[in-house]
Parts: sequence; structure tokens; C-alpha cells
Amino acid sequence: MKKILFTAALAMFLFSSTGFAQSNTNFNFNDESHGKKMGVAINPVLALFQWGSGEINLWNVDKKAEINIPVQYAHNPFSIDDEDNVDVNLFMTGVNYRRFFNEKQSGFFAQAGWHYMHGSGSDEFGSVSGSSNSVLFGFGYRVISKDGFFWGTSFSMGKTWGSIEDNSGDTISGSGMALDIDLLKFGIAW
Repeated sequence: MKKILFTAALAMFLFSSTGFAQSNTNFNFNDESHGKKMGVAINPVLALFQWGSGEINLWNVDKKAEINIPVQYAHNPFSIDDEDNVDVNLFMTGVNYRRFFNEKQSGFFAQAGWHYMHGSGSDEFGSVSGSSNSVLFGFGYRVISKDGFFWGTSFSMGKTWGSIEDNSGDTISGSGMALDIDLLKFGIAW
């Protein structure tokens, strides 16, 4: 609960901060993507929950768009306490197409994408593994400085489908709602 409260407080501080709410001399939006061709970013908020989350951004798609490649890895992301006899590894990657509402590759954007997730693990009953695919649509916001430092946030939801194979070899297929929230990512472009 403390981690969730800290995360919410950090997000409220950053979004209400005058440094992010107003432009200053370090931010120059007269130049498309500030001459940058690509960038990488990490999510420090998910690091509080022991998730590795990052992305690669390819910015020379056109003046108003980019290709975004997210990557996440988590070990025991759903463990409540140390007494759980669960050992789970999750890996996610995908590709998003982001379309900005201006020609600066900053500010508000809409995105559509595909994500693939694979999980494997074991508990007291044996091992399980599974994978899922998701098609997502969403929106986000990014600020980039002329020096190449940037931060961004995004929210996407859509449809997911996949299957889980349990230790007896049975396969369970299903579908449902997919949700992807990047509360905050910091990065650098070159």
C-alpha cells in the first residue's frame, strides 16, 4: 500500500509541477523531434515493484509519428508475501504506432499497437506456462527538451487472447480485456 501511495503522490507532484506544466528556455518546440532519430526510456515507478520496463522510440518515421517498442520483464509480479510458493517469470514486448497531434513529436499522441506476453512458472502443484497477444488503442503525452531528455506517460486498452498450459498438459484458451498503463517514463534521445 505504501508503494501505491508513493507512486500516486509522485505522479501528482510531477503533473502539477510548474517545471512540467510550463515551458521554459530548455524546451524548444520549433524543431521537429529536435533533430533526434531515436530514444530509449525506462519506467522508474515500476522499478519500485521490481519490474523492468523500458522502450525504444524510432522517430524518423515522419514529422508527426514514431514507432515505439516496449519491453517489460517481471519476476514474481503478483507475489503478496514471501510465503507464497509461486515462482513466475513474465516477459512482454510489442510494437506501437504513435501519431502526434503536432509536428514536434511531443505533446499529446494517439497510439495503436500489438503486444505479446509470455509467462512461465511453478507452484506447489507443478509448472505452468502461457502466452497472450493483445491489440491495444490509447493515448499519451510526452515532453522533450532540445538536449534530448524526455518524459512521457500513456494509457492503452484493448482485446487480449491466449492460452495457458498446466502441468498435466491441458490447455486453457481465453480472451479478455487488455490494459497497459505507463505512469511515467524518463528517457534520452540522440
